[in-house]
Amino acid sequence: MESMKLRLKEEGQIGKSDLVHQDSLQQVPSKSNMQSSELEQQLGGDEAFSDSWHEIRKHRTRLLTRTKCPQRLVLIIIVSSSAQAHKNRMAIRHTWGADNALHRRWKTVFVIGEGNSVAVSDRISRESQIFGDIIQGDYSETFANKVFKIESGFEWAAKYCSFQYLLKTDDDVFVNTRSLLSFLRGDGVPKVNFYFGNLMHKSPVFRSGFYAVSKEDHPEDFFKDYMSGGGYVLSKDLVIKFTQMFDVVKPLKIDDAYVGKLAADIGVKPVSTRAFLMYHNKACDYDDSLFLVRPVDHPCMIKLFDESQKRILSQAIEELEY
Repeated sequence: MESMKLRLKEEGQIGKSDLVHQDSLQQVPSKSNMQSSELEQQLGGDEAFSDSWHEIRKHRTRLLTRTKCPQRLVLIIIVSSSAQAHKNRMAIRHTWGADNALHRRWKTVFVIGEGNSVAVSDRISRESQIFGDIIQGDYSETFANKVFKIESGFEWAAKYCSFQYLLKTDDDVFVNTRSLLSFLRGDGVPKVNFYFGNLMHKSPVFRSGFYAVSKEDHPEDFFKDYMSGGGYVLSKDLVIKFTQMFDVVKPLKIDDAYVGKLAADIGVKPVSTRAFLMYHNKACDYDDSLFLVRPVDHPCMIKLFDESQKRILSQAIEELEY
């Protein structure tokens, strides 16, 4: 882990005060002048909300789930999944997604849309009852609606959880959760204005085809810098700020680029790292320096997880983090 931090410092990614433009951050104004008590009454009381719920202005929500995180967490992991992808969710639950410690430090949840049949809806309901890790929104499972998964996931985390960081990822990913957690708890990692992942710089906007975005939705020919949606980390303050902006900044079909636009609009600079590996590990080789690998199939996910556990168990007792 120390070597990982050293490498990131050498890349210029942590330990520098100019990584983010803190002075340019502004609070997004609320259109509502409603008093806190009045808003609380409309939302059904604050007993189900985290201590930050009052900072999130009321907007047209697509979030259906109101499950509350049972304890304070260092990391909340939001996995963008689909109603039909139950096998992917089970693979994650049995590997890197579970924190089995007595005092849990992270929680993994899956954000999905509506089932396209009664059978799928019933399966989702059973999953939710058994595992308690389904966050559902009232939108259909289409590519254009993926941005609503981001909105629902962020809103749920901001309203119902107490956490320090959020990892957004997909269900075809391996996350070295303990390694990432150790990094985030280390010295030099910003606690605010932190947007961290695999940087997409000057990505062109396609005007035709499956990924097409209209001039009306995004007039520029390039997107603002953003992090690949396979995995990125946000500090809690940004999750709250972005949730406040959902009714102000028009959604984009490309959800990753939308998050980059939100960050750019409030002057937050993305922090790039090579520790989030995208599309460059076909051999499924384990690497201690990586926090996240995408894509992986189920056998590769299990292989990488088992190897990460072997590394942990081979450490000296005094080196282990609990």
